[in-house]
Parts: sequence; structure tokens; C-alpha cells
Amino acid sequence: MRAVVATLKIAVKHPHLQRSQIVLPAEEVVQAFVDRASRQASSRTANERLIDVAAEAPVEESQGEGFGELLPAEEGRKRVAAYATPVRLEDWAGSVAGPGKIERDFGTRRSTLHDWQKRGAVIGLLKGERKHVYPLAQFIDGRPIEGMARITKIIANPRAAWLWLTRPHPTGDKTPPLERLKQGRIAEVAAAAERDFG
Repeated sequence: MRAVVATLKIAVKHPHLQRSQIVLPAEEVVQAFVDRASRQASSRTANERLIDVAAEAPVEESQGEGFGELLPAEEGRKRVAAYATPVRLEDWAGSVAGPGKIERDFGTRRSTLHDWQKRGAVIGLLKGERKHVYPLAQFIDGRPIEGMARITKIIANPRAAWLWLTRPHPTGDKTPPLERLKQGRIAEVAAAAERDFG
């Protein structure tokens, strides 16, 4: 890697490299520089001296193990399926309830719940083919957490939005965004969602 960086430092100062080559991936810039240096070396006269550069340590050649044997597509699918484990929605989303249970427990009519979901004020997760369930952690006293609609506008996929809201952010505040919404830190959470998904 140090060789690539050193070569790039020289390459950007080299007057014969065109600017368009500098915006290429590093490998292509290095290759362009090496090609140019090779052409120059082959055109040198016998009177010109080349500089001999000694390596600081012996150069060790190695070859990785590679990707292994190539498999037929069907065998590859079988092996991937063996690694995958089915996970119930409740295992990653937490406690959820359907519209009937929410109506019984909170007194929220189905039409209201449907309207909240349509506006993005609550997240409905598809369970089965057509049935939606609602993570209960997004309700306070039977009402949606304030600011949820701002987040669902930025993160349109309900599953991605719920996962993002309920997991600690890898940088900065380790408090899950959902908890920060409950604390009224709506602008902060919206800005983080915009950075991650905008």
C-alpha cells in the first residue's frame, strides 16, 4: 500500500499524466504511471543512468487460498440455505400486535391505525402475505411516538426503518434512535436518518 501511495504522490506531480487519469481508480492511475515509466525506460540512451533502488527487506511472494472450488448454482444455494436460519418477526422486531389487539388494548380504531400507517406515523410490518402487525414499542399511551413520520419519510422501507430505529447507532450516541425519539430528540434522529439513508 505504501508503494501505491508513493507512486500516486509522484504521479500527481508528473506533468505528462493527464488530469483525467487522476480521477480513475488508484490501480489504473498506478498502471498508467508504470506504463509511462516503462516507455521512457525503453527509449533511454545508453548514456543515461538508471537509479538502483534496494529493497529494505526481502520481498516475500505469497498466494492466497483463493475462492476455493467452483460449485454448481444449485449446490451453492443449498450451502447458503444451510447457513441461513429462519427468524420469527418477533425475535428481531420485539412485541408486535395486530389491529384487533391494538383496538382492544389501546382503544385505537382500525381506521385510525390504518390512517397513521398511511401517513407514516406508525410502522406496520408485513407478517404473512397481507397481514400487518405493529411493533408496540412505537406507541406511548396508545398514540404513535412524535416524529416517527419524519423518519419514515426518510427511510421508506418499514423493516429497514424499524431495524434502524431499534439498534444502537454504530457511531456517536449508542442510545437507539427510537429511545431518542421518545426523549423528544426528533431533529437529531431525523438528521442521523438523513445521513444514513438520505
